[in-house]
Amino acid sequence: MSDSVEQHPAAGFSAENEDLMEYREISRLAVAALVLGIFSVLAIFTSVLWIVPVLAIVFGLAAYYQIDRSEVLTGKAMAMIGMALAAVWLGASVTQTTVQSSSFKAESRKMAADWLDLIIDGKLMEAHQLTRHPAGRAPFKMSLASFYAEEEVRQEGLDAFQNRDFVKEIQEHQGELEAKFVRDVSVRKSENSRYGTHLFQIVDKQSGKSLWDVKVTMEREPGTNEYEGTFIWISQGMSLEKKRH
Repeated sequence: MSDSVEQHPAAGFSAENEDLMEYREISRLAVAALVLGIFSVLAIFTSVLWIVPVLAIVFGLAAYYQIDRSEVLTGKAMAMIGMALAAVWLGASVTQTTVQSSSFKAESRKMAADWLDLIIDGKLMEAHQLTRHPAGRAPFKMSLASFYAEEEVRQEGLDAFQNRDFVKEIQEHQGELEAKFVRDVSVRKSENSRYGTHLFQIVDKQSGKSLWDVKVTMEREPGTNEYEGTFIWISQGMSLEKKRH
């Protein structure tokens, strides 16, 4: 009799656990999907990084399909978690960007309308002040008349603004005018500044006749020094799109 007893390879395992004897490799695509899903949080800081959750979802789907067709790969749960994280952060990022864009457009539109009203009301010093950076504006409580009279270059800037053809036409018009908002033209971002361009119609109040179509562009930038923590609005000017006479 032999001292050794031949043992079946599956001895000690039940039929339900025979798969424990087989080595199953974790899908690299699933690992990539999970890692990218975790880093998808970065997408809330800038739309440039929306590519991270998008790639996480792409890799997750590819991993799921790959594992489903393979007998030696595992990692479906990992791929699903990565895709879930990516979807959450991508959705949060898109929502945040949409809300911020909508809020900016509303603020920019109001600033543009207020600035245009200053011109219509003949408050050209106040309107010109908004075309300048705060560092070049009149100090608080100083009269604008004194501010412009103090330096020739300031007065020259104001004169150039007042002598713009469209500004002169508004001032010379006989009758009361009002600005009516038409639509938002565009919103764009450049470095730390955001720009909103809006279309208005200048209307004669008495006749209701539209006289001019005007585009107004406003810039918003983060404040510095004493303006730290606030936003600064600067008018980038207007352009006459159509004269309706």
